[in-house]
Parts: sequence; structure tokens; C-alpha cells
Amino acid sequence: MKHAVRVVTHWALLAHIYISTAGFTLALLFGLTGLTLNHQEFGFGEPQVYRSEITRDAKALSIADRTEMERYIRQKLHIRSPLTDYHDDPDQIQMTFAIPGARTIVTINRADGGVQVEKENRGLLGKLDDLHKGSDAGGVWFWMIDLAAILLVVSSITGMITLLALRARRRSGFAVCALGVLTVLAIYIIWVPK
Repeated sequence: MKHAVRVVTHWALLAHIYISTAGFTLALLFGLTGLTLNHQEFGFGEPQVYRSEITRDAKALSIADRTEMERYIRQKLHIRSPLTDYHDDPDQIQMTFAIPGARTIVTINRADGGVQVEKENRGLLGKLDDLHKGSDAGGVWFWMIDLAAILLVVSSITGMITLLALRARRRSGFAVCALGVLTVLAIYIIWVPK
């Protein structure tokens, strides 16, 4: 039995070390951006908004196909970001092109052919905050967020298994862990609105 426990804790320690090391960048990214998202009043990701207008664009009004319209607007305004939203109403066409930390909203007025362009840039921290949330980051980043979550869960579990093998620190380690769990539960029960 002791040999089996030693083997399990040995592999748990190795897994803990290498998984924690592999997930270091992601854990650091999500930890820091969690702070910046939680404290947006500090103004780190304040958007810079630029508005412009292109008057009377008859060509834009003559295009009926969504794909052609997207291609035309991309070419005319030199937009490389992916199209993330498209609304075709009787009064206007609105297209949103977005990437983490930045977006461009193009509104074409059907009555006069006027094209309004609004560009928003939230800088590096805005980009990192959007990566934290997975906003406009694409499918690969979606899986990267899942990978970060899995790495944190596995690192936590293997850390606890490793703690079992440390006789001198086992009792104090589990006491600190229990204190952490109870603190989170108490904060939730007492201060989180229900």
C-alpha cells in the first residue's frame, strides 16, 4: 500500500510541477486581467473613439448581397477585422467588425447613402480583458480558455495529492485549504446578494 501511495504522489508531484509550469502564462494572464476587469473604474481600458462620415455613397446602397457589402466596406475602409455582427433594417445597414480590444461599427443610412464609421480602440489592457472574456477572439482562443481552466483544475488537484505525501506539512496544509474553502463560502453566504 505504501508503495502505491508513493507512486501516486510521485506522479502527482511531477504532473503538478509540469502542468503548473505549462499553465503559468495563462494563469498569470487570467489572474491579472481578472483584476483589471474587476476594477474598471481605474480607467485602464478606457476606449478611444474616433468617428468619421463618408457622404453619399450610392454604390453602397446598390449592393443587395451581405457578402458583397462586407467585401465593399472592407475594401473602402481598409478593415481587416472579422465581421461579428450584421443588421439589415429598412432604414439602415449596420456592420460591426471586431477583434479583442477594438471594433469598428459601420452604419449605412438607406435614405441618403451616408456612411458613418465609429472606431473604438481600448489599447493593450482592453485587448487583454477581451481575451480574458473570450470576446471576439475566435474559436482557437475559446479552446485556449478551456485549456487554462483544465490546467488550473488539474494543478489544484495534483497539488492536494502532493500535500498528502508531505507528512510534516499535511496537517497545516489541509487546515489552510479548509480555511480557504470556508472563507469563500462565508463571503458568498454573507455578502453576495441573492
